[in-house]
Amino acid sequence: MNMMFLLMGLVVLLIVVILIPTSISSKKNKKSNKNITNSKIKINDLILPKKIEQMNSYSLFQACKIITDSYIALDYVNKPVSVLDKMEWHSWQVSILIQFLKVHKEFILPYDVKIFNSMILNLSNELKENEMQKIFRKYINHVNAEKSRDELSKEILWTAREVSIILFNILKNQKG
Repeated sequence: MNMMFLLMGLVVLLIVVILIPTSISSKKNKKSNKNITNSKIKINDLILPKKIEQMNSYSLFQACKIITDSYIALDYVNKPVSVLDKMEWHSWQVSILIQFLKVHKEFILPYDVKIFNSMILNLSNELKENEMQKIFRKYINHVNAEKSRDELSKEILWTAREVSIILFNILKNQKG
């Protein structure tokens, strides 16, 4: 009987020893995510997949041009605003666009703001900046830069609205 109580006591003690550190570390993660959510994020703070960061300027330009051509072919400029909120874009594409936005100095995309839906064009600069901050937070919280191209290409997390905002910022930065 005493042996049974001793055994049960050890099991309870073991469970407590395992659960307490786990709950403490999960609270720390939530706190650090909270700090990310409340502070302004700079584009250089984003960690992108190594293969994208290592792309030479010409390859990055070509990849961004293909994504932009796809965006144009999908004709978002003429679609209802509700279509812009449908998740259709994957994390690999968004990573390429963000990298291009970081290092866009060498190449200029041959496009005009006429490729964007009027809803995007009518947003104030402050709202566009807020949208970019939301995109950066989403990227930090949901994209694992350690994943492969194939894995990130399966992560359909991004809306046409978010891609529009990133592309708009790329064009805006090129025009000065």
